[in-house]
Amino acid sequence: MAAEQQEAGSGTTWIGSLYNLGGSMISYAAGQINSYLGWEEFDVVDPDADAAKKGETKDEGLYQAERKQAWGSKQFQQYIGMDVTSLLSVPVWIMEPFTILQKAAEIMEYTDLLDKADQSDDPNERFAWLAAYCVSPFGSAERAWKPFNPILGETFELEIGNGVRYLAEQVSHHPPVCAAHAENKHFMYDLVSAPTTRFLGNSLEVYPYGRTRITLRKSSEVYSLVPPNAMVHNIVLGRTWVDAFGPLSIHCSSGAKCILEFTACGWFGYGRYEFAGYVTDVDDKKRIKLSGKWNAYCDMVPCDEEGNPVPDAQLKRLWTCTEKPKGDYYSFTQFAHKLNECGGIRTPLPSDSRRRPDRSALYAKETSTAGSEKYRLEEMQRAECREREKH
Repeated sequence: MAAEQQEAGSGTTWIGSLYNLGGSMISYAAGQINSYLGWEEFDVVDPDADAAKKGETKDEGLYQAERKQAWGSKQFQQYIGMDVTSLLSVPVWIMEPFTILQKAAEIMEYTDLLDKADQSDDPNERFAWLAAYCVSPFGSAERAWKPFNPILGETFELEIGNGVRYLAEQVSHHPPVCAAHAENKHFMYDLVSAPTTRFLGNSLEVYPYGRTRITLRKSSEVYSLVPPNAMVHNIVLGRTWVDAFGPLSIHCSSGAKCILEFTACGWFGYGRYEFAGYVTDVDDKKRIKLSGKWNAYCDMVPCDEEGNPVPDAQLKRLWTCTEKPKGDYYSFTQFAHKLNECGGIRTPLPSDSRRRPDRSALYAKETSTAGSEKYRLEEMQRAECREREKH
């Protein structure tokens, strides 16, 4: 009898286990569907998962509860799969005291690389210096805070030494488009930026549409640049972080080109920050190999037509990212802090980003004032937009 009960109990346990397994699979599938639709939990991508140790506190990032309440609400979930570049009005605690015009100006930090490119007589080495310059802005791209959207007609002006002058303006409100020009005796830089985004629930993909052209004065060569895509991970749950992936394509008016492939971060951080590619001449032959980490450095070495380094060729470091201040709340670089100052330029225009009261208040850590000023400026811009549509 006891044996029969044991056998029956085993059968019941086996059936119960199978039933629980089936229920778990259904729950898992439902959870995955809900995650895809954005109604419940989101997938958290952690590139440093291998560094976690038993008993170690998990880094969930700043404002975890607030982010889940804001981005996880149905108000935001309706935008999943959509471009939210100018659709959403987000709270100031998600933002940094910076505008998109200022963020675009961070490409001016390492203009000495363009000076070196212009001074080089070797066309392949010249291209390598310019490619290193195109990688250098990614050294400040890890900040996951959202900058303020510029108001139509807003400007940003910059003078950084070595004769470099930079001016940017927001030329369209919807869709948001900014135009910028910079120059000195070695180069001219022209930008039209019209990025779009795709909201994916717990991540945001950024597509850098627009046009960037760099002209070197000595050779009169014009270089056209198309940067890689970017992804902001864990905007609702987990520690927010940024990845860049895909090709960085640069084409020269001479017919030469450079394609650098940015490796997407894999499991356990594999390949994170890495990039590699070649400078190819007008005959499409590989001449220089470039490699490095986009948040740290860029190296070059001469190579043969198959892309192998030339024997005894020395690796040359073209760019090294300036050390970032430790403990900075917004992870600003030293150059980013300078962009919030007025040193080296005449009195900023009335339309300059530095004069925005919401940005200034947030920089002074007056969050409440920043939020109210941001709302006031957004309402003012909406009213002006409605007025323009009447004519």
